[in-house]
Amino acid sequence: MSGEDDDDYLSDKFLAQLEAASKPAAAPKSYAQLRKEAEKKSHLKNVENRTKSRRQREIEAREEGLSKSLFERAKEEETAGIVPSGNKALSMMMKMGFKPGQALGKIDEPTTAKSRSPAPEVQPDDEGEAGPSSARSGHITKPIPLNEWAGKKGIGLGKRARSPSTSAERVAKMAKMAEEAEEISHQDYRNRTRREYEEKRAEGRLADSEIPLTGHVHRTCLTLDEQAGKPFHILWLNPNNPNSFPPGLLDALTMHGATGLPREYHGEPIQVRLRQQMQADALRPLDDTEDSAKDSALFETFSSEVIEEAIQFLRLQAQDRLSLVLAYLRDNYAYCFWCGVQYDDEEAMEDHCPGPDEESHD
Repeated sequence: MSGEDDDDYLSDKFLAQLEAASKPAAAPKSYAQLRKEAEKKSHLKNVENRTKSRRQREIEAREEGLSKSLFERAKEEETAGIVPSGNKALSMMMKMGFKPGQALGKIDEPTTAKSRSPAPEVQPDDEGEAGPSSARSGHITKPIPLNEWAGKKGIGLGKRARSPSTSAERVAKMAKMAEEAEEISHQDYRNRTRREYEEKRAEGRLADSEIPLTGHVHRTCLTLDEQAGKPFHILWLNPNNPNSFPPGLLDALTMHGATGLPREYHGEPIQVRLRQQMQADALRPLDDTEDSAKDSALFETFSSEVIEEAIQFLRLQAQDRLSLVLAYLRDNYAYCFWCGVQYDDEEAMEDHCPGPDEESHD
């Protein structure tokens, strides 16, 4: 009998005892852990016992009321045994024959007259899903949801890109602005350099030079005009060459305040030479009529129209003056500067010359 009372050595009892003995004792909690647990319990108790403000209670009540329909609220009151609040809207809808789940409006009843063709049978699954009301009419069965106004949402008043808040974003933005400004500066520099190069090249073609097809435009114009018997033309003038001005024209232009005149004439500025001439004239007696006769002869030689045309021509840039001279040579002498040929007439020039500009001759 004693053998039967002893536990079987193959049972799980011995294993459970061994596992319980092998488990280490729980380590005692530190003061910081105990303090955190106490603060957590205190915070939860304060949240449960805290009295909500009036505004918070109103917000919660509004959200709860908007989340439930009148029918759900009436059903809850009926289930809880509360006296109905007497909602006038719900009572009016019920008196008009409205039932929850149906649509508002008149419902078309099926006709009792026998039709010649039998109506198709409605499957119970379809009727159960859509309902009798929705099968007969396309009216909505749920009320229109209430969308609260969330402020102005017009064009341009949506979500704007936030301004850089961190120093890294500000540095990146400033670096981008600096790169854009540098790119614009490089473009301006390239454009300015290109314009200066074009001006210098036009000046070289207008001015006297020994290089073929470069700098003999004025000389060609002067030669062709002299062969045609013309004593003077405005297109002969070169602001960088005082010798291109006929005698007396510089003085006449200076008296009219013309700009773009040569800075030096025989090694002396024109202003200095005129000042010296005025000082010399001031020392002469008033009854001397030589200068007055000379001035009158000067104005008779160059009319006001010629002086005005010369003033306007000298104000132009080198490229504009070059284009005027080249157009004059083509129109009057059938001469193409880019071809370097004087054609017999305009028809021959149109047949053999590719165009009036340099690009056409490339």
